Amino acid sequence: MKVRSFTAIGTTILVGLALSSPPALTKTATDCQKEWRADKAAARAGGKTQRAYVAECIGRASPQPATAPPADTSVKDGYGNKM
Repeated sequence: MKVRSFTAIGTTILVGLALSSPPALTKTATDCQKEWRADKAAARAGGKTQRAYVAECIGRASPQPATAPPADTSVKDGYGNKM
């Protein structure tokens, strides 16, 4: 009985953590300068200077990292067998 209770509580905590999303991270000037260097030719062709590109880039949020696959939430008995 105790194993089921702890399993249910643990599963609830893990699902809650998996569903919560981290806040968006804003880019720093250093990140934007690295992007500028990587794509300098295209930015210059578009008529942007490095200073203008970095100023525009700083406010944008960086892409979120890939999330881990969902955990196995099936209930198991004390021996690891699915119920």
